[in-house]
Amino acid sequence: MTFAMIYDKRNRENLNKLADHTRVAAYKWYQYCIDKKYQVLIYETLRDKATQQKYVQEGKSQTMRSYHLVGQALDFVFVDNNGKALWSINAYVTKMDVINYAKKCGFTWGGDWDNDGDWRDETFLDSPHLQYEYTGYGKDTFGKIKGNGDVLTVDQFNILMSKINAQNEELAKLKKQVATKADVESDAEVHESHKVAWDWAIDEGIIKGNGTTLNPNGALTRQQMATMLKRYHDKHVANK
Repeated sequence: MTFAMIYDKRNRENLNKLADHTRVAAYKWYQYCIDKKYQVLIYETLRDKATQQKYVQEGKSQTMRSYHLVGQALDFVFVDNNGKALWSINAYVTKMDVINYAKKCGFTWGGDWDNDGDWRDETFLDSPHLQYEYTGYGKDTFGKIKGNGDVLTVDQFNILMSKINAQNEELAKLKKQVATKADVESDAEVHESHKVAWDWAIDEGIIKGNGTTLNPNGALTRQQMATMLKRYHDKHVANK
């Protein structure tokens, strides 16, 4: 059965209110929730000053310098399959992969703002809160992410990032493979411990080339090995 986010429409409406780079990172995180089949409700993102003042007066917020005011924060809660919000801190702690992925995307988690290191007492915790500090408070932009003169959608960005990540992974594999082999090209002289055998192989015609192409420290391919074995066989075995 295909997974469907219960509050998907509301979630996307709130995500679309975020500042540009925050929105891109938030959608990347949101897709992770979908892939993992975690039901979430993103109930607030961009917040006006009057609402923030009200929250401060009610003790729901500690500052008038909230990242919600500049579109660089979101509040979310996990919900059950019936859409009921799970407000306990345990709901967050038991799904720390979601929190850790948010951090990987560049977010700071309010659940880390504990005054004594014990999350069980829920003192000063703001576990629903994720904020994207970007390059600083209020530094993110609105409506500025563009590509080829047109607006780059979040889906287009995610596709591009997926391709870039795949290429980076492939490059990392190639680098690892190269690191485990001898140098493909090298100007280094043959090591003294191998010089007698090296000179013998050249004299016997097993290794051929000139001074600039012998490359004693180069990697040996299987086809080169097969050629050298055949040269040895033809000269020392087949003619006996």
